Amino acid sequence: MSAAWLRQFLYSGVRIVSYKYIKNKLIALNPPERGSQFPLWKSAMCGATAGGFAQWIASPADLVKVQLMMEGKRQMMGLPPRVNGIMDAFIKTWNSGGIRALWKGAVPCVQRAALVNLGDLTAYDSTKRALLKHTSLPDHLLVHFLSSSVAGFFAALLGTPADVVKTRVMNQPFDERGRLVE
Repeated sequence: MSAAWLRQFLYSGVRIVSYKYIKNKLIALNPPERGSQFPLWKSAMCGATAGGFAQWIASPADLVKVQLMMEGKRQMMGLPPRVNGIMDAFIKTWNSGGIRALWKGAVPCVQRAALVNLGDLTAYDSTKRALLKHTSLPDHLLVHFLSSSVAGFFAALLGTPADVVKTRVMNQPFDERGRLVE
């Protein structure tokens, strides 16, 4: 649980701050004409960029989280644990390949995060904008709930295939030389 919290703390914090920062910078560079909205494609690029950047930062915590999650399966199979807790996982990962080992699987992680955020942040913004424009609903809890539901659907739709690849890459065991153990 501690690895999941650490990953989420890093990822969500960087993602939300980055998205807002990138979007505000784009608006400042090229303000939309009076009465027009921030273009959907720009929102999508802001979301993908913020998600990818946040995942790059959080990749070591994500790697450790995946390794710790697999320990339950190993125990059920009667295998000895590879790691015993979050610090042990970080230390063993570092000892197996230095700083580079902490970012094992980062590329599929970043791709997954970019896709998830492309769907998540973009769908949330556009759904909320559409609900406020085309219904009489006020900017209140129901609008946020509906926008979040649509965003979650698109995030899962876009991110699930990449999530499978990411998890498999991050959970592959390597020997002391950093080679894949068959």
